[in-house]
Amino acid sequence: MDELAQARVELTLLEEEERELVEELLDVRAAIAMQRAKIDALSRSSLRPSTINYLPTEILLVILDLDVHTHRPPELRKQTLASVCRRWRDVILQTPYFWSTIHVASATTSINTYLERSRGTLLDIVIECAPSSPSKHLALIPGLDIAMACAHRWRSLLITTGDNSFRANPEEVGQKLLIDFIADRINHLHFPCLKSVTISSLCDVGHLSFLSIARAPALEHLELNKFMTIRDIPDPVAMLKTLKLSFQADSFIDYPPCWSLIRTQALSKLSLSGRTQSFSSQPNSLHFPSLMSLEMIRVADTKSVLDAIVVPNLKQASFSQCDSPSVTLSGSRSKFTNVRQLSFTRCSNWDGLLHSHAIRFCEAFPGVHHVELDAEDWPYLFNPPSTPTEPGPNSHIQYPMDLWTELKGLTFKGLHSKWLEDDQPMAWLLHRRTLSLQQLHLKVNGSYYVKNAHQGAISTYKLLKENCILELDGFSSMDFPMPEDSSSRGVSSFHITTQRIWI
Repeated sequence: MDELAQARVELTLLEEEERELVEELLDVRAAIAMQRAKIDALSRSSLRPSTINYLPTEILLVILDLDVHTHRPPELRKQTLASVCRRWRDVILQTPYFWSTIHVASATTSINTYLERSRGTLLDIVIECAPSSPSKHLALIPGLDIAMACAHRWRSLLITTGDNSFRANPEEVGQKLLIDFIADRINHLHFPCLKSVTISSLCDVGHLSFLSIARAPALEHLELNKFMTIRDIPDPVAMLKTLKLSFQADSFIDYPPCWSLIRTQALSKLSLSGRTQSFSSQPNSLHFPSLMSLEMIRVADTKSVLDAIVVPNLKQASFSQCDSPSVTLSGSRSKFTNVRQLSFTRCSNWDGLLHSHAIRFCEAFPGVHHVELDAEDWPYLFNPPSTPTEPGPNSHIQYPMDLWTELKGLTFKGLHSKWLEDDQPMAWLLHRRTLSLQQLHLKVNGSYYVKNAHQGAISTYKLLKENCILELDGFSSMDFPMPEDSSSRGVSSFHITTQRIWI
């Protein structure tokens, strides 16, 4: 091959290589274009708000608030949520409500930050300290002084020792208690917006002048968890709507009547707990014209309290760990005629209860609609009299619960084997049906203590379904064999949900 021919071959090879390189370049450019388009699409997608951020701010606030207050400590949770995204951070930082709870024991810089971010909204003040520790009490002064400067913004006040096991003895009462230390500093202040006060430390209300009408005219809710009275109460508190008094247990102090503490005209809910050593109010001497709800827990002399109060509009009554109902309600036949919801739980055992006592209990609440009792209590209410009853206004009553002519629902905590003896419930329900009364909703909660009950006996309850709406809550579906044809017998069907069986 001559030189010219060789040059032409080399040129042809180079031109072929050029074409391949151009095609590869075009492919690379196309790949670059596609990759840029993908990056642009991903960038636009990442800037798009998440689904929750499409929510209106008002709904997002509700969600964040629920989350914050279901975690402990809430402050740490609030910081975690604020770090999720810019919008959540802005919502939390710019919402005064999230900064309205002031912990006086916090650092002063933190308290000032909260006051600044709360922007004038009403404040919830929390004061927590050891029950009898003067040095720790002094440590509260800086934060308390800052909070006191905003007394006109206080909406609620919680004072607690953080030690629920604390019990007073003569030596400790002589020491400077936390509430006395705080009262000395705030008794002279005016709290125009204060609506709720909860004191969980031992307190003598005679020393709490800041609760008076002159100091806290808007106060509606008062809760004193370790209540006692040594000093006289010079001025009653404002027109409370709810009052919860827990008397100091095992105290050496003899309690005088405490009703000079409040004006009873507007009170709609009253809760009393603890064992007092004396209750000297005269029968029918305490009038609560607006009281709708009464709760008594571990009150030793329940009868004396019930004899003393007059509650014409009471709708709900709850008694727990109190005296036997037959003793408690003796002489109260016409006092609770308007009660619609009644609860007697963990009270004195009713063993040996006479028919006349059960009648006395039922006739005290003639208009009741819903009743809650413990497993140990209910058998005696189904008992017919063993001997003919003496002539009287209730001599025609066969079962004590026949007096509850407006009864709509019964709830029993636990089971009792005696209830199955002699078909007590079935006989009563059949008798009730002959009286043409409305069908009863009967609920048994099995999550409570079950006395002398066994799985085989539970199936007997299915026999009741033709005469009541039976709900068994807290039992496993393994306790109940499925009916062969649940749709054709009795009350509709056999429904099983989580730990709840409807028959």
